[in-house]
Amino acid sequence: MGLETHSKVEIHERYHKEGLTPPTISWTNGTMYIDTNDQKDLDIIKDVMLSEVLSPGYKLDFNCLKATETEPWDQWAMDIYK
Repeated sequence: MGLETHSKVEIHERYHKEGLTPPTISWTNGTMYIDTNDQKDLDIIKDVMLSEVLSPGYKLDFNCLKATETEPWDQWAMDIYK
């Protein structure tokens, strides 16, 4: 299973176990985009990625793309690095 698919499956499974609705998640050119205004979503995704998806030694960086008139929500870009 590819990284993108594996990560989405694991993230959705965690949200299901916690009885929560996951944010919209998409991958483009190796970057995960997360549509959310809730820090808890980022915390959950970070935990899943580091504990269940990525090999030890990898790190994550989250950057906020602020809301606009056409997209009135914050979108977070998650990059993986070593």
